Amino acid sequence: MPLMPSDASVGPSERKRPVLLSCLPLLLALSTVFIFGNDQRSYLGRSDDRLAITHHKMAISANLSPDHNFLMFHRQTLNADGELSYEQYNRFPLGGAALIALAILPFGDDLAAQLYAARTLMLVCFVATALLTYLSLCRLTLQPWIAASATLLAFSSYYCLFYGDMVQDETGLDLLGVMLTFHGMVIFVQSGRFRQLLVKTCLALLLGWHVYALLLSFIALGLARECLRARSAPFKRQCALLIRSRYVLLGIVALLFGSSLLTFNFANEYAAEGEKSLMALPSFQSMMYRTGMDPSVRIPLHSRLDWGVFLLGQFFRIGGMSTPYFILPYLGVVRPSPSYAYAPLSVVAGIGVFVACLFGVYFTRQRLLWATLVLFGFCWTLPMRYHANTSGHDFVSVFYIGLPLCFFSLVLLC
Repeated sequence: MPLMPSDASVGPSERKRPVLLSCLPLLLALSTVFIFGNDQRSYLGRSDDRLAITHHKMAISANLSPDHNFLMFHRQTLNADGELSYEQYNRFPLGGAALIALAILPFGDDLAAQLYAARTLMLVCFVATALLTYLSLCRLTLQPWIAASATLLAFSSYYCLFYGDMVQDETGLDLLGVMLTFHGMVIFVQSGRFRQLLVKTCLALLLGWHVYALLLSFIALGLARECLRARSAPFKRQCALLIRSRYVLLGIVALLFGSSLLTFNFANEYAAEGEKSLMALPSFQSMMYRTGMDPSVRIPLHSRLDWGVFLLGQFFRIGGMSTPYFILPYLGVVRPSPSYAYAPLSVVAGIGVFVACLFGVYFTRQRLLWATLVLFGFCWTLPMRYHANTSGHDFVSVFYIGLPLCFFSLVLLC
């Protein structure tokens, strides 16, 4: 028997469950991040790495200007010949830096106020991400209290709480885009509203590239399901159905829109770098490096990284993401770290969560959506196996959020 009812089996009164009652405690809990998370003294003392990343992104946002054709850079140098050179970080879409620039714009040269405003923006995005997740789970589970509980447990992990106010595209802003797109996927699968999914996907791509991992998982699983449904049809008929599939159209629109954003970045770099060739542009070299396609810049440790070590590292992160922070003191640790004795326990927990989710998804009616949540984290990390951030930076762990969301929802529904 499926763990969750389908929309067809739910009456009108049950479809209009009051989500406000369960949303209020969730909002109250999430509001505490503004009280405890945006404290200047605790922020400066908690992580030099996090502070450095924050200042780096704020410099990029402060420099964002039409005077430089919206080129994203953190330093410019005037040489003896009077020519400007830039230290660029132009590899992300423009939307995230633009939002941060708007947040800090009213504060002029007051750096402390700018830092406070930028971090408050990240916390607002964190809360908005959790609320979008809650609304998606309400539609998937039809149980508002379970949706609120699963959301709160998943967003209570060390990684989410510690990096929630870090001013960086890859945490608050990019994750917001991912969950915005997932909410669109839920509405599309349940109600057939395709245009809103396209709009949400394009908005998400303005904030970051991680939404492509979610789209890859969703489109691949959706096409596989359509192939199974049309397996009895003639081969030409199957090909025609796949070509006209909305999953294919979604992928095409996402690629075209993302390509236009990337072309905009490349055009700015091309002008700023003295009309270098495409392959010499910093963003293109970054793409080669991140995918392991340029051996000259591949880190030796990661070039020798075997699959066993890599996957154990990912399961360690999944275990950390699936452990609410309030449990860590009972385990004798302050934070998930490979240097602690906690590491083997975290790896085992991560494997257990992954296996439980794969098994549990089989018994749900919305398998496509739950499976998308379970797999999209791997759809990002596996292609980036040779990139230092994939296995070196803890904040990338937040993109395994789909696994604890699925796990806690299935456990609470049992």
